[in-house]
Amino acid sequence: MRAAIAEAERARGKTGDNPWVGCVIVDDAQRVIVARGHTQGPGEDHAEIVAMHEAELAGVTLGAVTLYSTLEPCAFHGRTPACARAIADRGIKRVVTGILDPNPRVDGAGLRILRDAGVDVTPDVCADEIRHQLASWIFRFHPHDADRFVRTLSSRDELALRDAVVARYGVSPSEAEKVVRRTR
Repeated sequence: MRAAIAEAERARGKTGDNPWVGCVIVDDAQRVIVARGHTQGPGEDHAEIVAMHEAELAGVTLGAVTLYSTLEPCAFHGRTPACARAIADRGIKRVVTGILDPNPRVDGAGLRILRDAGVDVTPDVCADEIRHQLASWIFRFHPHDADRFVRTLSSRDELALRDAVVARYGVSPSEAEKVVRRTR
């Protein structure tokens, strides 16, 4: 997953309103990375599609690999087709993800598509690191994710809530205070 996180950094600032996502594909038998990808610009391929194309061009049998993606594969056809469906259709048997996509149109639906297709899914790998990596995107395009997190906490102490948001997303205390005040 750390290689996928590094791959995501290559896309930071180049994806418009899409998250900068990294993906690597690992040959299960050899335990080596056989393909890499990161999200392209708006309307272009997502990280998973880029990596699968690279693997296919190299002649890799996708039924014998594990796909690692920093974000849950998308589950709807927007400017591009759904990545979760493309992964399942290509016969990939195992997918490891970092965090759920906070977009309400996804939010677990990508993982359900994969599981329904018989794909073994391991979520939440390096989740804290990835959530920090994507914090500015989450706060800009999906602030409801942080709001939902704050509402799950039992504390009534604003400082404790602020500190929890800082720890979860790696944002500044002042940014975290805005979330806490918005949810109260």
